[in-house]
Amino acid sequence: MTDELERLSVNETNALLKTIDDIRDRAIVILFLNTGIFITELTSLKFDAVNWNKKTLSIPGTRKRVIHLNDQAFEALAKWSKERPDKRTSALFVTTKGDIKNLSIRSVDHLIRKYADQAGIKKRVNSQILRNTFAVRLFSEETSIDKASAILGISDPESINRYILASKRPAEAVSHAKEIERVDRRHPIVKTISKMFPVKPKFTPRSFSEGGPASPVYNVKGPIVPSSEDVVFGREGLIDDIRSNLTKNQSVLLTGPIGIGKTHLLKYISTSLRQQALYIPSPSPLKNMLTQILDKLDVKWHDKLQARASTRGIVDYIVKIKGSKPPVLIIDNLGGLKISDVDALLNLLGNFTILAAADETKPKLKQIWWKFKQFELASLGEKPARELIKYLTQNLSISDYEMLETRLLTLSNGLPLAIVDMVNQISHQPVVTKDTIREVYHEAGVHYRDWTNVILFIYWIAVLFRFVALGTRSYESYFLAGFGVTLLMILRNVASLLR
Repeated sequence: MTDELERLSVNETNALLKTIDDIRDRAIVILFLNTGIFITELTSLKFDAVNWNKKTLSIPGTRKRVIHLNDQAFEALAKWSKERPDKRTSALFVTTKGDIKNLSIRSVDHLIRKYADQAGIKKRVNSQILRNTFAVRLFSEETSIDKASAILGISDPESINRYILASKRPAEAVSHAKEIERVDRRHPIVKTISKMFPVKPKFTPRSFSEGGPASPVYNVKGPIVPSSEDVVFGREGLIDDIRSNLTKNQSVLLTGPIGIGKTHLLKYISTSLRQQALYIPSPSPLKNMLTQILDKLDVKWHDKLQARASTRGIVDYIVKIKGSKPPVLIIDNLGGLKISDVDALLNLLGNFTILAAADETKPKLKQIWWKFKQFELASLGEKPARELIKYLTQNLSISDYEMLETRLLTLSNGLPLAIVDMVNQISHQPVVTKDTIREVYHEAGVHYRDWTNVILFIYWIAVLFRFVALGTRSYESYFLAGFGVTLLMILRNVASLLR
């Protein structure tokens, strides 16, 4: 009765597999040919269905069973695990283009027909034919009926008759390694090499064979929105210190290089204070800043203040209407303040609590800096930097998250803005591949060392040595020192070009 079943011959099977280069598609076809799984079962597989330690596959649905994976099937799944995009989905097989989602039955049937046509197979190949091919090969190895029914998940009489089964014994969650191994039709040399150098899955056995999630789900704070002002990483202690000082009406200044996260921190605190704070992007031009303060204090200030009021007149009016509980002024880029505007800001400092940020405390504005409690922001530590990367990349499909994380950590040097910029470089990609990760770049990770002083020191040593050689009439040493001086001058010029 198996002869009546439509199936693939050995030659057709080999031709089909030779046409498949895509790792995911190859794993799907090999799984059909080596387990006889139903297409509905395949599309319902979760990643934790694979036990990487025991090399078994737990089949879901009404025909629940555990099937032993031979080396060919295990190797195919292990290779796919390395290419499968990291995504918040537990499905084993997902799409690799566009929005990442579970692979549908229609998609699986389509890819099987596509490769069968490319292989020149005349019959209309589908998942059922692949299952039949497995079943016939399984029975040809003189597998007992009860074992075959357990592997195939068959229990109804019609199916048993179709596959020449007489037993109605229900499928058991057992592994029949020998029967499955015999279905592996690869060349003995290929099998031997595979055993000597087995392919290891990307994901650890603990993560997926012991009930863990199919993809890392990160315990992050706040909504999954990149660069959200509601989330900070690694600054919790600093924020507490800032709030403590603001509560005491002590103005605070944040300093640090560009990209260290000063602006983000100001916006975060501004958002948390809500109506009790006013965020001002820049103090220059001064009248723009004063206008923003007026809008915050009194929306009808236009009717009460002269149209051409002087800067001093505007500041005096602001002080007059500020009230008993004025808002905290949060001023970014305070280092851009002009010398002519110092008096106006000093007046504001005397009447408002100010939280500000500056890349550096320029000496010309030292009258301003003395009024602040200063905090210098340090680069993010490794742990908060990892948390930030996880947070920003949650909506991305990444083929190798560990590789991306390592590259971002290396190139960012702990600068949050560098991490954000590099994530933005890859955010438009449907799937972030390894090649895309290698192209990620940021200047923050490039360090230039100034060797000028070292070269000059060696240069003068060589010149002195040359005079000593000349005095002692050691002409070999004299010419050697001359050659060294010339070489050092060339190195100095090269160093200046590279800086």
